[in-house]
Amino acid sequence: MKKFIKEINFKLLSCVFAGLLLFVLLCVSILSILLTSKTEQSPIAKKVSADSVYASSEEQIDINNFLNTDIALSLQPNTSGFKLEYTAVPNRTEYEIYRKIKGEKGFTLIGTTQKNKYIDKTVITGNIYIYKVRAVIKQKEGQLEGEFSNKVKKKYVWFDKNKKMVALTFDDGPGKYTNKILKCLDKYDAHATFFVLGCQVKDFKSAVKKEDLIGCEIGSHTYDHLNLTVLSKKGIKNQVNKTDKLIKSLIGHKATLLRPPYGAVNSTVKKVIKKPIVTWDVDTRDWATKSASKTYDNIIKSVSDGDIILMHDIYSSTKNAVLKIIPALKKKGYQLVTVSELAEYKGIKLKNGEVYREIN
Repeated sequence: MKKFIKEINFKLLSCVFAGLLLFVLLCVSILSILLTSKTEQSPIAKKVSADSVYASSEEQIDINNFLNTDIALSLQPNTSGFKLEYTAVPNRTEYEIYRKIKGEKGFTLIGTTQKNKYIDKTVITGNIYIYKVRAVIKQKEGQLEGEFSNKVKKKYVWFDKNKKMVALTFDDGPGKYTNKILKCLDKYDAHATFFVLGCQVKDFKSAVKKEDLIGCEIGSHTYDHLNLTVLSKKGIKNQVNKTDKLIKSLIGHKATLLRPPYGAVNSTVKKVIKKPIVTWDVDTRDWATKSASKTYDNIIKSVSDGDIILMHDIYSSTKNAVLKIIPALKKKGYQLVTVSELAEYKGIKLKNGEVYREIN
């Protein structure tokens, strides 16, 4: 009897235990395969690396390879947030909107749409945001292919439509004093409109990029500062188109407005120009006086809500005046906005070929 029990304990039980162990290991292996297969078919994560985005379970795409595609992205602030517009891509089923705040490592997928425009209403004033848009084809098994737009970076500033606002505008630049003015505008979360000359843009490209980055507006002051009223239709178009081409190459879109040199406008100019035409109602005469104190006084003593104020960012005296004007206007309760922002917050739609001296 003892011999029989001994044989049962060490032979039969050992075989049964070994069989059970093999069965358990087989079940675990099958379960692991099923889970892995399911994981590989999941959609892309919403938080992605700044260096790569997954198009599918098998392909990793480097964002840097898509900086110069045919998808042109532009970005403009409005009363709700940032309005993104981008090139429509044939045969794409969806557009993905990626965003990160300056300083963050990763882009976040913040939304998808089938349209070639998107409004980001989740921005916070004072932050600099970076956007990219991706056009993709999607099927049940996930993304099959996609391509990215250019990368656009801009600071967002929110304004209160119920408070006073004015538009500071600068002609004939950019110049060597423009960056000082931009630094002051940025410090006070203020915007301005810069009516640039094409012949100047070539030498101060970084200033134009900085203007756009901090939320200022880039308008056209023609290429050579010629009186448009004495030019032919072809001559007018040439002055505007050459400048637009330069501006677009730097910030991704053309000038939004036109300020005619000398404020000279006639019926031909109005008909040919396919932009709103902006003059001014406060002339500081900074170009004549070259006096910082007189420029300052001409604004502070006469400013009112809805004014469009004319200055020139090519004079040292104007730069010195502006460094005092900006905080002084803020202290008086004025918000400093672009011409287009002024119109939007006042509920006025700017029309091509029409002349605007002030916006109330």
